Amino acid sequence: MVEHKPKITSAEISMLWSTYIGDTMSICMLKHFLHTCEDEDIKPIIELALSYSTDHVIHISDIFKKEGIPIPQGFGEQDVNLQAKKLFSDVTYQRYLHHMARTGLNSYGLAKSISARKDVRELFKQFSDQSETLYDRNAELMQEKGVFIRAPYIAYPDKVEYVTERKFLGGLIGHRRPLLGVEIAHLGINIEVANVAKTFLLGFSQVAQSKKISDYFKEGYDLGKKMVEDFMIKLKEDDNSYPSTWDSTITNSTDAPFSDKLMLFHTNLQSAIGIGDFGLAIAASLRKDVTVNYESYILRVGTYAEEGAKILIDHGWFEKPPQSIDRELLRNKSKF
Repeated sequence: MVEHKPKITSAEISMLWSTYIGDTMSICMLKHFLHTCEDEDIKPIIELALSYSTDHVIHISDIFKKEGIPIPQGFGEQDVNLQAKKLFSDVTYQRYLHHMARTGLNSYGLAKSISARKDVRELFKQFSDQSETLYDRNAELMQEKGVFIRAPYIAYPDKVEYVTERKFLGGLIGHRRPLLGVEIAHLGINIEVANVAKTFLLGFSQVAQSKKISDYFKEGYDLGKKMVEDFMIKLKEDDNSYPSTWDSTITNSTDAPFSDKLMLFHTNLQSAIGIGDFGLAIAASLRKDVTVNYESYILRVGTYAEEGAKILIDHGWFEKPPQSIDRELLRNKSKF
């Protein structure tokens, strides 16, 4: 008996579509990373990530073809210049893979949880398993090379306690309790993610072909720099350690390894990931001044991402995601 498959839901098609677009971008970036990587230990990890992204594109294309859904254009050979000189260091490549895998673990878990059709659920499970493998292999190599950024440490608790006063939640001024372990962890993660974004934005600003787009990347770099400073202040107030920065790992090359379109899309994607991370941090943080800080950056990063989307639209580079039918437009076009 032939198994009847229901139509793909709106959630499933959206997650498949965005995964396809993101992986075509990753393929372009990983090809240049692999072409310019000098560390023979890192090359196999890049090759693994490249094979996974290529695998994703093939599987999603197959589903879209069977369902009669147009395959997105995404990114291709025109968006990467393999002859361009090395822009980022091998350490930066590792850090990119680290956050690429971490994002995959988060997004594919969500994608499976909102998917109904068996083959789609199985596909996102496969993607999640691949992200887990990539994360583990890269994390082990980063630790071997001494470049893995760990979350700050805290003293082990020596007894179980209950909160007895509402001032535990803190205020915007005056004395505040020390940060919770989970609050420290999220601040550390967001500092590290912002540092990765800063590195790419500074590099992108150096090679962008358009002055306006170069200025946009520099604006993002300045925003990321301020974000790191503000989050570090929270950690320093309690004498906590904090992640290091790696901006010095950008070369002096002005050759563009990627198209302005790809770099803009990558920046918008990083902004979306950052906003998602801030939302998770707010949910886990109880100190009011910390949550207000995150809320402020959700607004600022959101405004920055909107400006990037406008530039993409102005250049005709914004590929429209799947959407519901505009019934009002159809009504207005009717013959009545």
